[in-house]
Amino acid sequence: MGDSTSSEDEIMIQCDAPGCGKWFDAIDLTPPLSSHTASQYETWHCEHCIPYHGPSRLRLRRAGLRKRKRINFVELNDPGFFMASENGHRRDIGLATNDVQDVDFAEMIRVRSGKGVFRPGRSRSGRKGGCLLKLAKGEEFNATYVAKHGFRRPVLFANTRPSQLGLRVPPPRDKEGVPFTYTTVAELVGPFRPIQVIDTATQLTTEYTLKEWVEYLETPAKDRTRVLNVITLEFSQTPLGTLVTEPKLARDVDFVNLHWPKTLEDVRKCVGRGHRVAADELLDQLEELKNDRPRVTKYCLMSAAGSYTDFHIDFGGTAVWYHLFSGRKIFYFIEPSPENIKIYSKWATNASGSKTSTYEFLPDLILAAGGEVYEVVLRKGQTLFIPSGWMHAVFTPEDSLVFGGNFVHRHSLEMQLNIYRLERQMKVGMDFRFPNYQKLMWFCAWDFLEECNRLRRRNRNIFFNDKVTDQLKLQIICKTYSPHILKGYKALAKELERWATSKAKCTTEQYPENMNVLALSAQLGELMKECVAYVDKEQKEKLR
Repeated sequence: MGDSTSSEDEIMIQCDAPGCGKWFDAIDLTPPLSSHTASQYETWHCEHCIPYHGPSRLRLRRAGLRKRKRINFVELNDPGFFMASENGHRRDIGLATNDVQDVDFAEMIRVRSGKGVFRPGRSRSGRKGGCLLKLAKGEEFNATYVAKHGFRRPVLFANTRPSQLGLRVPPPRDKEGVPFTYTTVAELVGPFRPIQVIDTATQLTTEYTLKEWVEYLETPAKDRTRVLNVITLEFSQTPLGTLVTEPKLARDVDFVNLHWPKTLEDVRKCVGRGHRVAADELLDQLEELKNDRPRVTKYCLMSAAGSYTDFHIDFGGTAVWYHLFSGRKIFYFIEPSPENIKIYSKWATNASGSKTSTYEFLPDLILAAGGEVYEVVLRKGQTLFIPSGWMHAVFTPEDSLVFGGNFVHRHSLEMQLNIYRLERQMKVGMDFRFPNYQKLMWFCAWDFLEECNRLRRRNRNIFFNDKVTDQLKLQIICKTYSPHILKGYKALAKELERWATSKAKCTTEQYPENMNVLALSAQLGELMKECVAYVDKEQKEKLR
């Protein structure tokens, strides 16, 4: 039973989960508990224990009390369960049955592969082509390389150990020889953790617990009535998170890691000049920022044989790291050219001009417009990096387990902002967008402007008169950062200027507290305009 103590001023409730026993202020819970509602629990579990020990249980008071509806695994594995209902709508999904199609993606891919539609992602010896960037060693693909050359093409490391990339994943077996399996994932993340499960044939979702999902995967493939897929299980705040470390490149360039405030000093530095903020207010802001921190760098993907994830661009135009722990995957890549993105946008919003509801396969539209689609096979132990904006689909020939993550960085800012605007134009739901994206961009802009100011202060001894100060300032900044970085921050400044003058609540609530967003966007915009003009002038002079 969830023990509770109360007085006129406070109500406390204790978690009943084994090994926890922590006390909580009931009024601070979501939703808050009163002494009456707290007394109705037979066992009460805190939010941290629910994924591992299940939900809290209410006392049974009378026969008429409604019991919590339990998910039936057999029904969930049956298409009739979540297709049929009395009013003709899909249960828990909200789409009419006549809006839903079962598509045989495996057959569509097989037919087109037989016709040679897909180009190999890896160029063959002596031939040009392929979408993959060739690098001899994993150590070469680092922040220094990306700063100089950018990150515009997918990179596959086929014969590189994870440790060579600074990547750490669980060993195939532990010290006792027990293999790392889907069951291990459930134990570490929480067997009662709810997860979104995608039905491959319809590309629509339903909800399982991890325990139910493992039961499905342990069912022999021949006995599965539907082909299901899990691609959105974020685990950074669970025990599994301590066993996985992102590749060094992702950690070194990730905007969240570099710019999201972590300390009180980080919060204080963003306070506008002339403003004084009390220490307790800054502490409250820091606590709120810790809760709001985007957590997108560690995902576990578990896919049944035959699974297919249709063409998409990762949210916010983020780059992706992707390590295949077990199984096999086949990627289909489309380069993010303006024409291809235009076709993708129309296709994704079902506005390609077709008056029918028949499913259209994106590669057919790309090829008809003169574009190309590349095929890349990923095998057990291999690691893939996907740059910003690349459209891709993924087919799973055999049951697979993947560790991966997303990261935003300065080396593809223009593309990332283009994709973010595209998501807004397509009215992508907030649940499917990068969390707190605009707030992150404000922190990035602030830090970059501070970087530029530090460069100027560090070299102030060469500013020997006012006439050359501005020119030397630009020269120092432009020699420190590659042109693609400066152009990216110019694009960011333009976007920030729009956000700074917006009246929309979804934009204004993303302003960091106490930050002068108008001044910041204007200062960054002016500086980047001058820098890009300087770079363009230098490049023209070199061509003479």
